[in-house]
Amino acid sequence: MKYMLLLTRGEWQEGTTAEARDRVFGEIARWWDGHVAAGKLVGGHRLQPPETATTVVIEGGRSVVIDRPLMEAKEAIGGYGILEVADLDEAVAIARTFPVPSGKVEVRPVAER
Repeated sequence: MKYMLLLTRGEWQEGTTAEARDRVFGEIARWWDGHVAAGKLVGGHRLQPPETATTVVIEGGRSVVIDRPLMEAKEAIGGYGILEVADLDEAVAIARTFPVPSGKVEVRPVAER
């Protein structure tokens, strides 16, 4: 089964040194590469900050483009990964090992036709 990991943009980054951020991002890269090598992580990317977002709002068949994120929230999605694993338990087990000091990982099944 495929699951998407929605990775929150880490509030832990605020007020930390560049060295500390680099260390955590290095751990994330090793975590990512290890799951890719194991064939469990089959896609995904880190996202640019929310302020770089462009939102298309569609109402009544008309669209408007807005140069800002869709959601005004303290938490934002910082990246995503696509897992191919046996079941939800395995997806959650992998999500629990995401190497950040604090944060959230949403695990959501992918709808495959």
